[in-house]
Order: sequence, then C-alpha cells, then structure tokens
Amino acid sequence: MSIAVLKKLTLVGDVAAKTEILEAVQGVGAVHLVPLSSRHGSLAMASYDQLKEALAYLNNAPNKRRLQMPTDATQLSEVICQILDSKRLREETLDRIELNRQRIKTLTPWGEFEYPELSKLGGYRLWFYKIPLSKKSVLEGVEIPWKIVNQDHKFYYLVALSKSEPTQEQIPFSRVHVGSLSLSQLRLSREELLVQLENINAERESQTRWILPLTRSLDQTINDAELVTASGMTLDTNACFVLRGWIPESATPQLELLRETLPMAYQLNSVEAEDEPPTLLQNSNRFGGGEEAVSFFQLPGYRSWDPSIMIFFSFSLFFAMILADAGYALLLGGFLGVFWKKMSRSETGIRIRNLAASVIGSAFVYGALVGSYFGITPAADAWLSHLHLLDMNDFKSMMKLSIGAGVLHLVMANIMVAWTDRQSPKMLASIGWILVIGFSFRLWLEYLQVDQFAVMASENAALIASGLLLILLFSSSRKINSVGDLAIRLFDGVKALYGLSKAFGDVLSYMRLFALGLSSASLAVTFNNLAVEARDSVSAGGFILFTLIIVLGHGLNFVLGIMSGVIHGLRLNLLEFYNWGVKGEGYPFKAFKNQGQYAGRSFNTRKE
Repeated sequence: MSIAVLKKLTLVGDVAAKTEILEAVQGVGAVHLVPLSSRHGSLAMASYDQLKEALAYLNNAPNKRRLQMPTDATQLSEVICQILDSKRLREETLDRIELNRQRIKTLTPWGEFEYPELSKLGGYRLWFYKIPLSKKSVLEGVEIPWKIVNQDHKFYYLVALSKSEPTQEQIPFSRVHVGSLSLSQLRLSREELLVQLENINAERESQTRWILPLTRSLDQTINDAELVTASGMTLDTNACFVLRGWIPESATPQLELLRETLPMAYQLNSVEAEDEPPTLLQNSNRFGGGEEAVSFFQLPGYRSWDPSIMIFFSFSLFFAMILADAGYALLLGGFLGVFWKKMSRSETGIRIRNLAASVIGSAFVYGALVGSYFGITPAADAWLSHLHLLDMNDFKSMMKLSIGAGVLHLVMANIMVAWTDRQSPKMLASIGWILVIGFSFRLWLEYLQVDQFAVMASENAALIASGLLLILLFSSSRKINSVGDLAIRLFDGVKALYGLSKAFGDVLSYMRLFALGLSSASLAVTFNNLAVEARDSVSAGGFILFTLIIVLGHGLNFVLGIMSGVIHGLRLNLLEFYNWGVKGEGYPFKAFKNQGQYAGRSFNTRKE
C-alpha cells in the first residue's frame, strides 16, 4: 500500500559474458532499464506473430483437450503451420457456408428448378427480377417475354427470357443474381460444407493438446525478444558493457548473488532531486483492485503517495450509496459467485474480484441500513427493520451524510498531501485546506441547528480564518530574498485562495450520492406500485402484466444503478479526490523479466 523505494543501478559487466549476465538480470525480474544506446532490438518477429495467432485460435476453441505435453515427435514449427492452415481452411469454409446461406435465401422465392442446356433454349437465357407490388403496371410496356412465378407482401418475382441481359429501357428494374445452382444443389452443398466444418472443428479440438507447449514457446519467444531489446539498450566497449536502470531497494540482495557468480560489478545510488524514477505500486491482492483503477487513470508520481487503498474503500462506499438497495446487491453477489472461479485465474482477475466483493458487500450493508430490498421496506415488526437506521426520505439528514462523505474524502486527500510534503513548508498549506474544508462543514452543521446564527461568534470561524492564512502564506515554495519575492509569494497565495470556489464545487459534487441513491430507490418503489396496480386493475392477465413490469422495471433500474455507481463512483475518486490528493503524474515501472511460466522465478513486489 505504498510506492516502492527505488535505487539507481549502474551495472558493469564483461562484454564476453553479456548475454549470460543479461539473462541473469532478466531472471531476477526487478530492473527497469534505462536506455544508454539507441541500438534497440526489434520485437517484430514473424515467428512470434504466427505463434501468437495459432495460440489464439486454439484458446478460442469451444472444446479443448486436457492440457498436457504431447509425446509426438513433431517440430513446433510444423505444428504451427498445421494449425494456421486449419484456421484458414475453417475461415474459408465459414465464408462459403454464409455465401451458400445467402444464395438459398435469394433463390427460394423462385422455387426449385434447374437450368436447361443453353442449346435447348435456342440461345435464350433466364433473367431474374424483383418487382415492387406497386410497380406492376410498368410491366405492361415490357416486350421481352416474362412471367411472374411468385409473389409475397412486397414483391413480384419475375423471370424474363432473352439472349442477352435486358437493358434498363427494356426492363426498368435491377436484376437479381441467383447463381447457377438449383435449390437442391445448394442444400446438398450446404450439408457437405457443414460436414467439412465439423471435421475441421474436430481437428481443432485435437490440436488444442498443443496449447501448453505453444504457450511455453510463446513465453520463450517474448523473453528472447526482450533480451535482444535489452542488449540494444546497453553502452558497450571492447572489454565491458554498462547497463543502467532502477531497482526496488528490497530486491538489491539478489544482485549480490549474481555478482558472486558472474563477471560483473554494480553500484547503487539513492534517488536525487533531478531524477525522475518510475512508479512501482506495492499492494496486496486483497486490496489491489484500487491499484488497477489508479494505474488505468493516472499513475501518481514517484514522490507522491499511493491512493490505491483509499480508492478501494471509497469506491465501495460511493457505489453502495448510489445503488442503495440490498436486493440488487444480492443479485450482484449471485453474478459474482458465478464468475468467481473464472476471475481467480489471474492476478488482475483476483484483484478485480476482491474489489467487486467489497463493493457488493458495502452495497448490501448500506441497502439494509436504508431499508430497501428491491424497493420493499421491511415491516416494522420484522427483524430486518432493526437494521433500518437511515431514512432516504429524510432529505436533510441524507444531504448531511453525502456532503459529509465528500468533506471526509477531500480532508483525507489533503492529509496525505501534507504527509508527503512533511519536510516542506508547503505542508502547512495542505493543513490550511484541511481546516477550511473541515470546519466550514462544521460551521454549516451549526447553522442548520439554530434559527439565528452569528458566524463570527463561532470558534469554527477562527479556525477557518487560520486555514485561509496558512493557504495564503505557504502555498508557494518561492524563496524570499527580497521584498519583490515576498510580494510575488503573496500573489501566489492569493491565486491559491481562488481554490475556495473549487473546494465548494467539489464538496457539492458529492450530493450526487444522495440524488442518485434516492432516484434508484424511488424508481424501485414506483415499479412495484405500477406492477401491483396493473395486477389489480386487469382481471385476465393481471399476473402477466405484474411479472413483466417487475422484471423489466427492476431490470432497467438495476442496470442504471450499476452504471451510475461505476461512473460516478469512479468520477468522485479519480477527478475530485485526485485533484486534491495526488500531485504530479508518474510513469509505470516496467521490469525486465521473464514471462509466463518463468515469471515465478522473477522478483514480485506485490505483497500477499
């Protein structure tokens, strides 16, 4: 739940053992390389692209064999060629099946027939047209022999007889191309194509036994390509090479093991003020879902702080307040249970799964607190009524709760900024914002409790004034060496005070928690009432109307609740909160490491 402390690594090795040393560093899997040369290796390998294509084709197969290492004495290159040939043949077969289906659909209105030989018709040919029903009168002027063989609610299906294709003047309609095969021939061809597709699918299922060796081969291909790229990033001389990078402080003991066995030496230096190291977040999988959101939106700078766990819990709370229904939360829990095992197959999946579990759990607890179960409030004598502690219709209390959540969120953001700047006087500016935001909220609560309120008599006003003074004096880091510097610094403080309107607007943004939660709960109640009225007002079919309104109404409200919870929950975290709490943007730490089954040997910075 922090940003890893990095060290600047300078490694010098014997150029004769360069490949061996780079492979060892890759095995450590903890170094973010910094290029010292423009000799970048190419990752574009034809074999890699073919291997990836073949593996994707097998992984997408609906039926797979058990993963194993086949004993066939076959080169993987030959297997890849066979798989890709099967893939292309399957695509061609699917295209032919679709073309056949279209031909059958086009030809069906004209019925079953076969073309006679051209000599038997004296050189005449058959030409096919679809004529709109409203245009039949046009046919009276057509001199070419024709006959209507069928019609439906939109068209007449016409066959004309002519040695050459009729011109637009002779038949003023677009010709239909029906092909040279009859319906029976097309249907026979379709059966043959479907049998061919079944054989290809059976072959594909058989080829899935190669998934495991192909995956390992793909990993090794990527590793080799990464090794080539890393080799091009070093600075080489006739005797030695130099590698530069960043490494987590906790991984440095592994370098000492390499130094003892390989012809290399290294130096570690602390991060200096002019350095811009990458950001490596360290979060356990339990709370790592917040890191996934942070990494997707904006990675904090190295000298900032990790907001992952804060976003993990605040997003859970905000989603719960917007969904505002325990019944919907149970339904979401059912969906999560269905996909639980599937989401547990990867580290990212586990993190998102745990975030989803936290979100759903919070939504159920909050839904129980507001007493909403699919829009139904438990009766006063029911045991669930003891959990009903919040009244969604008490606008004043719910507004206090929503704005209070926003104030707490922004105060926490400024606390973390103050901690980050604890060795700088700018920390006092963050403390000033904490005083202004926190005690303004307290002042507002006092104002709501009395009829006549003297603002200046309240102790909150003095604390707010103190906060404004701290913002004015310490928002700038400009050093004061003259009266002019002091004036400019004060001007910077005045500009910082313009953030008061921003603070006011951001706090009010959290009122959407109450507004969206109230709309979700109100819609649920409305659909329930509509369903009951429809059931009672219709003697025959009332239950069907009741069911349709319940299913469709709650289905719509459920989807809207999820969308609102995700969109606005993330917005409040990644816009309002981020603007106050995260200063600067970083770039991700990309470890030079082995992929796939080799990843287990690499350094893992994430705590379990």
